[in-house]
Amino acid sequence: MTAPDWRLIGEREPYFGVLSAPEFRTGTIDEKTIEAFYASGRADIARLIAWCAEDLGAAPEAGRAVDIGCGVGRLSLAMAARAGKVVGYDPSEPMLALARTRAASEGAVNAVFVDRLPAGPFDWINSYIVFQHIAPAGGLALLETFLALAAPGAFLTVHFTLWREAHLAPPTNPVSIAATFLARTLARLGAAPAERLIRMHDYNLSDVMQRIVAGGFERTVLRHVDHGGHHGVWILARRDR
Repeated sequence: MTAPDWRLIGEREPYFGVLSAPEFRTGTIDEKTIEAFYASGRADIARLIAWCAEDLGAAPEAGRAVDIGCGVGRLSLAMAARAGKVVGYDPSEPMLALARTRAASEGAVNAVFVDRLPAGPFDWINSYIVFQHIAPAGGLALLETFLALAAPGAFLTVHFTLWREAHLAPPTNPVSIAATFLARTLARLGAAPAERLIRMHDYNLSDVMQRIVAGGFERTVLRHVDHGGHHGVWILARRDR
């Protein structure tokens, strides 16, 4: 998926593009549901903090944090309650605009949102349900970029999809491939739902871990995640150098 595709999703389905549940669709979502959307981010970060404390013996606190693929700030704003400063990075300016508005409403003055690669170093690097939408070659390069910005002792909390169940296999016959291409083209023209632009990618865990270890994160723990048949892992790690 390209940055222009994510900008279109941000314009038409900014919340559903983050959490693909019917209640978060444009035209359905209301203020109460938006509150539930952001509450889910606080719950995810609370669980992540507890996991780090359990698995790594410590958890991120204070310092500078970055949320890769922050979208509308669902996790970034929850991280801001714990970190000294949070940078949310995303290529979708429409989503970032919503994140900034939400940050202002919450008084989260320590959260900023950018569409250009930020400067480090960072004491906490986070990303959830993001790399799965980036083709592996680009995703691995992005991971390397952010690993190079990690401070000594930094925490890494990132999620990757690794395999999917058979019924979720991508199309292989020419007719299905052509139909998928047509649906994406129509979505870009506004003649089909924006969600048709969202793609899923599986990563090779060895490729991911090779880069994480090379980045100085040798203390790592994996926790399995199953999103409706798309299986992956949370990788929790702490940099030793």
